Amino acid sequence: KNIKYAFPDETGMYDVPKDLAYANSLALESVFTENPLYGDGLKIATVASDQGKTGTLSVINKDEDYEIACGRAKKISGGLADTQQLASIEHAMYYETEDLEPGKKSTIKAWLFGVTSGQAGESYEQTRDTETINAIDYPLTIRGVLLKDSLGADNYTDENGNTVMITRIVCKPGETGYETFGDSVPIPKALD
Repeated sequence: KNIKYAFPDETGMYDVPKDLAYANSLALESVFTENPLYGDGLKIATVASDQGKTGTLSVINKDEDYEIACGRAKKISGGLADTQQLASIEHAMYYETEDLEPGKKSTIKAWLFGVTSGQAGESYEQTRDTETINAIDYPLTIRGVLLKDSLGADNYTDENGNTVMITRIVCKPGETGYETFGDSVPIPKALD
């Protein structure tokens, strides 16, 4: 619920998040593979490849501003036109889910980073005895962004000299910044 999106400006800072159409569902899949490395007939190592996530965001209707910002729609004489999408523009996407524990229900907040979306799939079904709700499905790719150091200035590197990609930040009730977590896009920063 409460899907929002924000695009970075020319300085790399994100604009104020805007609401997206009412959410129907969000499905995310990891793009992760492990490739074994063999030598002398023995498995000597496994090389991991984490390429982020893919997924599908299903909404109740297309959002005109989101379509324009993604470069696949344009206002023209006579209305809003679907245009050829010439680029995938990375942005951040916010959503909320509900967590159920015995005797307690809480809202979990999350930001996805390095998100691109493609032309939405549309399927319409006529109304029969009851109203039909037709969902719009956006294919998503979540590449992630580089983790920054604790000051947020430089890219973080681990003890082996590797940079770290962040695809999602999740914030739960009681954690620092929970109340305002969806108001702006956080900068993924390492702990001191």
